[in-house]
Amino acid sequence: MPRKPAHEQFDTLQAIRDHAFELFGRFGYEGVSVGDIAKAAKLTKGALYWHFHGKDDLYLECLKRLHAIFDEYIFDPMRAQQQSVPRIMALFSGLTLMLRDPRIAQGVAGYWLVPSRTERDAFLHAHRKFEESSRATVLETLRLGVEQGRFNFGDDLEDMARAIILFVEALVLPLRHLSPNDISRMMGVYARTLFRAYAGADDLLALTRAL
Repeated sequence: MPRKPAHEQFDTLQAIRDHAFELFGRFGYEGVSVGDIAKAAKLTKGALYWHFHGKDDLYLECLKRLHAIFDEYIFDPMRAQQQSVPRIMALFSGLTLMLRDPRIAQGVAGYWLVPSRTERDAFLHAHRKFEESSRATVLETLRLGVEQGRFNFGDDLEDMARAIILFVEALVLPLRHLSPNDISRMMGVYARTLFRAYAGADDLLALTRAL
């Protein structure tokens, strides 16, 4: 079978990746077949296998793509800040921007559905590694806030880091059922609660009026 020109191969690869990413995000690993992806991309199954060894490889690539979107909007901008308050604000502003990204407009809850077969350990490992990295970034941010005298979390510091990750996931999972205004209101309530409960400096309370 003759190879397609390079630009056509790129277009085909991109179509496979885009449709697979959306389908897995909506229905999870077990809710999507290779045939479903091929049909959505308007390809034969044989053409899809020309580019990917199988469903597992494609799913893992899509999962890592999702993680990269989170890093692009939220965690990389947080890590780039040297002060704790801008880092926390980067979390909320980044989440707002990410939820408007057309790549995740159809929902991504399917990536949190755990495949039942034990040989899918690679998926679980990749997801846990990402969640650990994300939580470590949030935890570092909160500790920095304490060191800089901006927050006082007391014994709640580690639990707050986990709660923030759960909050991010809670907004992303039911994405298709929330409007941008719904999302903005929920983030504002959460941010105001966080600042009012743990702010260690009076000037931080003024920020709650803008959230």
